[in-house]
Amino acid sequence: MKMIALRGRVFPTDLNHAGTVFGGWIMGKMDKAASIAVEDIVISPAVTVAVSDMNFIKPIHCGAIFTIYTEVKHIGNSSIKVDVDVQVKDRETHEEYSVTKALFTFVLVDECAKPRNVREVVRGDIDDYIKAML
Repeated sequence: MKMIALRGRVFPTDLNHAGTVFGGWIMGKMDKAASIAVEDIVISPAVTVAVSDMNFIKPIHCGAIFTIYTEVKHIGNSSIKVDVDVQVKDRETHEEYSVTKALFTFVLVDECAKPRNVREVVRGDIDDYIKAML
């Protein structure tokens, strides 16, 4: 199930020399959004171990309003994969269009930074579609 994780506006300090958003800046926002999706499932620290299928589809310009959507795609023994889609709202039509997508993989860790089993730290109030993945 696709969820809104973050929304914001792009400011001049977020731009590169070409006048568009730094790729690393938006990737950081995507990582934060994905971490929120993970925290909605488990009570445990989790670290980003991989980002795959990262695609910059269209540039993001100053003043743009962006919305980051997340969707949990897979839950393993100690990992959770989250699909992240960044969309920007067209100023005239208010229609959203995708500008960047990626798949983020997190691994749950204990206090010694060792992988931790997801099923041991699942929240009690998770959605049914998440329960079906466990």
